[in-house]
Amino acid sequence: MAKKPGFPAETGQALPSGASEDNASRSGGSKTGFLFGMRSLARQPSLAQRLATTYLLTTLLVLIVLGVVVYFSTSFYLDRRLEMELDAQADFYAAYAASLAADERALSSLAPTVASLFAPQADLTVRFFAAGNGALLAATQDIGPEPSRAALRELRYRSPTMFTPSSRDLPHRRYAARQIAVGASQNERVVGVVEVSKSTLPGEEFLATLRAILLAAVMVAAAISLLVSVLLARRLSGPIREMERATRRIAAGDLDVRLDEFPADEVSQLARSIDHMAARLKHLEAARAQFIGEVSHDLRTPLAAIKGLLVNLIDAAGPDERPSLEIAERETDRLIRLVNQLLDFSRWQGGQLKLDRQVIDVGAVAREAVALCEGRASHRGVALSAEIPADLPQVPADADRLQRVILNLLDNAIGFTPGGGEVVLRVEVLGHGDKETRGQGDGDISVPLSPCLLVSVCDTGRGMSEEERARAFEPYYRGAGGGAGLGLTIARAIVEAHGGQMGVESDPGQGSRVWFTLPL
Repeated sequence: MAKKPGFPAETGQALPSGASEDNASRSGGSKTGFLFGMRSLARQPSLAQRLATTYLLTTLLVLIVLGVVVYFSTSFYLDRRLEMELDAQADFYAAYAASLAADERALSSLAPTVASLFAPQADLTVRFFAAGNGALLAATQDIGPEPSRAALRELRYRSPTMFTPSSRDLPHRRYAARQIAVGASQNERVVGVVEVSKSTLPGEEFLATLRAILLAAVMVAAAISLLVSVLLARRLSGPIREMERATRRIAAGDLDVRLDEFPADEVSQLARSIDHMAARLKHLEAARAQFIGEVSHDLRTPLAAIKGLLVNLIDAAGPDERPSLEIAERETDRLIRLVNQLLDFSRWQGGQLKLDRQVIDVGAVAREAVALCEGRASHRGVALSAEIPADLPQVPADADRLQRVILNLLDNAIGFTPGGGEVVLRVEVLGHGDKETRGQGDGDISVPLSPCLLVSVCDTGRGMSEEERARAFEPYYRGAGGGAGLGLTIARAIVEAHGGQMGVESDPGQGSRVWFTLPL
């Protein structure tokens, strides 16, 4: 069969893929609007993950900052302490040598003796240099003849020449130097320079050990912090996850859900508020169902009386009055169907929806429904047609309620189709010999494993938005131009009571296709 303009795609003997999607939104209406937000949240990290990550990163940041502060503070302290020690030793040796040597010649002869006196200090190197030419006079340890930069500064050489030695600082060694000055302050003469140096390797080894200790401490603390943060995050997010599951069940219509007891804190108060909300909603829903049932029951008697009066008036009316009375009769029938829907909804909510099953011809029921809707379709300028095979198998079903389902689908399609549009009712047999599911992607076709009748109503109306399509079976939901919001809810309840499925396919501007199945 060729696809009609504005109709969703159909593929012969197949059950639309919407069937599997609609199964997820049973019991108390569609919860897709709520689940849209849940799907978007599911793509984000969970609360437990965010809490654990926050705790871990905060702990790591604090530990790293503390480690850096400790390391550089220790390094600065060791450096400053070595500098002060070398300065003090240089001052002492300069004063001691000045007290023994009166001139540069005397310093040259005394320097080896003075150096030998302090030779046992293996970690400290003392060297004496002549003031005149910068020659090395004596040293407690052989580290080369060249003076350090500190000693060269004290020798006061303004620029290097071929007669002045170059400086050289050995790696991993720190230097300090002082002038050896003799004589009174007005006649003070510099006879030499004493240089004191010390290896920095012990301090560097200590800092390397400190780095290793700090790194190990950070890693151990990070592991402990990760464990503690995960446990704490799960402890905090566990009740929230339970509340989230409870609110989803409440949104799906399960008003009997109750939360466990939590420790007395803000989380416990929130849990009690959710329990109170569910109990209150259950009470209000029961009161509303009772009110709908009582009002619907009270409306049946006057509507039946009006119906009977209109029938008598039509029989006695003249040709000019009959069309108006027939319109009033059709609208009265619509009111009666609406009241019956409200009664079925009340019984369905109370678990008292019972079917009067008999072996019926679904094709005859569908044709009668089309005949009842022809007047309204003609009045709105909508072309109403039916494609019903003559050899349909009979099924055990409640004919009255099944006709209400078809009438509801036709009434909705006519109401949402503009003048000049088309509404088609189709009845097909599906599933003979099919034993598998065909297609897995969006829009693919699924074939039921057991034979069934497929009844579908297609229109060329405005179609449905994503939200309207997702919430089409939700009680009291009204889309743009919608009615009471119970028709499709009751229709699906009746279909599922027969063991069938119901779904909708629609896109904005492309019309709609509502279908249901009846098992054979």
